[in-house]
Amino acid sequence: MDWDLLLPSRDAENVARINALLADELDVPLETLGPHGENVIQTYQTRWGILQFHLGRPPGMEAFDVLEARAKEHLIANGVVAKCLNGKDLLASKRAVNRPSDFEDIEFLEAKAQAGLL
Repeated sequence: MDWDLLLPSRDAENVARINALLADELDVPLETLGPHGENVIQTYQTRWGILQFHLGRPPGMEAFDVLEARAKEHLIANGVVAKCLNGKDLLASKRAVNRPSDFEDIEFLEAKAQAGLL
């Protein structure tokens, strides 16, 4: 399982909460975005799979606040609600990055968009 988490780039309070919550899972603490763009992507192997924190603006995407305003809430388990990128923003990001590993996702999301389901 692979979890990609988009965070505000320099939200030290949020990063501290994540570090407290995941202290037993992260081999080194999560850090805020550095002044020269350091720590933009931080990846951890955990018992739940790979957690990847993105602290900058991913390619093809707008500012965090804009993305958060358009995010969709989904019930994921045990009453926990998670905010997720909307489908159009996810598609824009995958198109911009254009990695071979994303080609099937792009096809799937484009088909959903053509059917009016994004």
